[in-house]
Amino acid sequence: MKSYFCFNRILAGVIALLLMVTFFFACSKKTETASPNANQADNHAINAAADQAIVSGIYDDLFGIALEVGAKAGMNQAGRRAPVTAGKLGTCALPEVDDVSAGQWPKVMLIKFGSQCADETGRVRAGNIQVTYSNYFYYPNAVITIKPLSYTVNGIAVTGTEVITNLSTNSIYKYNAVLTDASLKLDTVTLSFTSNRTITQTDGLATLNDVTDDVFSIYGTDSLYYPNGLVAGISVAEGDALERKINCPWFSKGKALVTVGAITANVNYGNGVCDDSATIDLGDKVKSIVLPK
Repeated sequence: MKSYFCFNRILAGVIALLLMVTFFFACSKKTETASPNANQADNHAINAAADQAIVSGIYDDLFGIALEVGAKAGMNQAGRRAPVTAGKLGTCALPEVDDVSAGQWPKVMLIKFGSQCADETGRVRAGNIQVTYSNYFYYPNAVITIKPLSYTVNGIAVTGTEVITNLSTNSIYKYNAVLTDASLKLDTVTLSFTSNRTITQTDGLATLNDVTDDVFSIYGTDSLYYPNGLVAGISVAEGDALERKINCPWFSKGKALVTVGAITANVNYGNGVCDDSATIDLGDKVKSIVLPK
């Protein structure tokens, strides 16, 4: 009788052990199967973060162009013009204003870059940008509409419409910038881009006529749309606002979160130094990127 019960106990133990081993290998197999998909999702987020750094830099530049050329053409405030060679654009941008009559609005300024022109930082632009003003750039409630026309940056064709609304009060210069219908081609992929950002001037307030010392903080939300249906949502919190010095071709500070599906990568632009480097991190994965001019 005792040996019978011992045998049953041994048999039950063996069966339990076999079940545990089977369950362990089944779980291991599922984990191995999921790993490539997880890596692919991570790579999508990291690649989208790299694209965000490039695309956002190109479109943010439109605000700086309108500001600098507007200063030269007397479109930022009444009776004020900046020196012709002021700013990073040098003599690249040639402005033409359709109506110079005082008090007549709207006004349309065409900024011409010609067949190609390299600015002081080495960025090459070509074509035209149209800027429509409902009032002077610095005036509260003014609406400035920027539209690239056959415009390229370093050979990349840039399209879209950016509407900038002046939200300034007293000595605070603040703007809302909404970008729609934007698209450009990176390598072989054409991306669509939308953006809604708040732009606040943080330095250069004492010398509004000289844009070379202007610094802005930028936060808000963007979206990148890929032809395969992939969508990347970009978020920049006010506490991590991007810093853009007008005379610097890149963001010099701040962080952007880029989310694709359930995966979020972080783009870090540094600590305030004007350079072409940024880092992307996702968990234990870190990628350094070099930003184009």
